[in-house]
Amino acid sequence: MSVVLMIIASACFGTMAALIKAIGPDLPIPEIILFRSIIPLPFFLALLALKKKRIIASARKTMLMRAGFGFLAMSGFYYALTHIPLAESVFLGRTQPLILALLAPWIVGEKPTPAVWAAIGTGLLGIIFIIQPSFGWVVAAWASIGAATASAIAHLLVRKLGRTDEPETIVTNFFMVSAVLSAIWTGSSFTMPEGFQWLLLLGIALFSTFGQFLMTLAYRMDHAPVVAAASYSSVIFSIVYGYIFWHEVPTYSTFAGGALIILGSIILIRSRI
Repeated sequence: MSVVLMIIASACFGTMAALIKAIGPDLPIPEIILFRSIIPLPFFLALLALKKKRIIASARKTMLMRAGFGFLAMSGFYYALTHIPLAESVFLGRTQPLILALLAPWIVGEKPTPAVWAAIGTGLLGIIFIIQPSFGWVVAAWASIGAATASAIAHLLVRKLGRTDEPETIVTNFFMVSAVLSAIWTGSSFTMPEGFQWLLLLGIALFSTFGQFLMTLAYRMDHAPVVAAASYSSVIFSIVYGYIFWHEVPTYSTFAGGALIILGSIILIRSRI
């Protein structure tokens, strides 16, 4: 059941990515982040009130850092989605677990094993296959890798926050900070969404929130390595969406690089068992 839940969650994330790519050319990135943060916020505030949990995190400095890196991750990923093919941006985004393993020794003091180093090396080779001279070394590709790095740091900070604060509080604070940062970034250049754009923004918020919920359930029901392996089905959904709506066909080097990134992640998962 956990694998099924994770596959459905991955479908939600893949759909969210496709919706971001669809609306990206028409609305600025900070506005997409603004509505992505504001729409689910009332639900989480009501949930905290219902459970009588604190709204503001107790570890405020760590929370601000987590929110800041999470905001950078969203910004980079959304930028990549609107500038490079869907499959490439998602493949590069999947390097997050490998970057997490690379940063862990310096941030949380986790000593990497030879298997972890092999996983990291395999993933880095996959990046080279995808970001090659013929690909143009475009900024958007590096933005996707930067987003994965920021996401890895945010993930490590969430681990630290988990010792002092409830998950609902952490998520709510992230949305609050992201809303403020994106509003400041937008400034006076705010463009009011029109018609179908509202549906796309609502879909982005709903699919991402529902995906997070299902992913959390999946991790609670089964061993993390099993669930994490199922999460790579998001790549399949991204390839399908890219082909149907934008006629994007990944190159052989993209498939090879993506396979190496996934292989590196699987090696990493097995090393944790």
